[in-house]
Amino acid sequence: MALQGLLMKKIIFSLFLAATVLLPASGRCEGATASADVVYTIPIRGMIEPALLYVIRRGVQEAEAVDAKAIIFVMDTPGGTLQAASDIVRTIQKIKVPTYTFVEKDAFSAGAIIAMATKHIYMAPGTDIGDAMPIMMSTIGGAQQMPEAIKEKAVSAVAALIRSAAEESGHNKELAEKMVRREIEFKIGNEVISPAGQLLTLTNVEAERKVGKDKKPLLSEGTFKNVNELLKAIGLDGASVKQLQVTAI
Repeated sequence: MALQGLLMKKIIFSLFLAATVLLPASGRCEGATASADVVYTIPIRGMIEPALLYVIRRGVQEAEAVDAKAIIFVMDTPGGTLQAASDIVRTIQKIKVPTYTFVEKDAFSAGAIIAMATKHIYMAPGTDIGDAMPIMMSTIGGAQQMPEAIKEKAVSAVAALIRSAAEESGHNKELAEKMVRREIEFKIGNEVISPAGQLLTLTNVEAERKVGKDKKPLLSEGTFKNVNELLKAIGLDGASVKQLQVTAI
């Protein structure tokens, strides 16, 4: 247990030192009409760190209190700590409101894991999602090589987390694990989607591609320029939008 706790503290996707505060701001989608429907958008931008968990919990609590029609996580992140990602995934898995990820630019590492926990994933043009292999940061900053024994424990823990997130929300758990384990091959039917030897990262076009006998999207349900377009596509363009803003202290 002591080693496991140490890993959760030391093995991170990237480093973030700024604190965050919550600034709620009410608004309405452009062109929206009066409606009792409410949608919450929660930004996940920049590095993902523990303070974000409290922002998300507060947003979720408010959204569920008003019976919101959806919570949309607007994402542009290179990653963050494993502990933060794990806690946020567990929080999302308990949400009663329909959950969406809108990849605004990048959803790497911890961001990809969190996206997998939401029921629906949409992406903007020119965006990417994937590459969730854990790395260890040195005390002075910068990545450092992990001993093999620690590396296997770390990769195993992250693979289990992303599989759990994907499986519970209805995404392909093998696809999710391929974002963590480069050594495995990922294919659907006879088509190799990602060969052994490389981590899986998908562009919005690749993620939206329909594959397999049932021709389901690989991961993303669609590409839209912004959240307003997404709301129209899912029938919520008339909803009032509550935007939670996170700023560094």
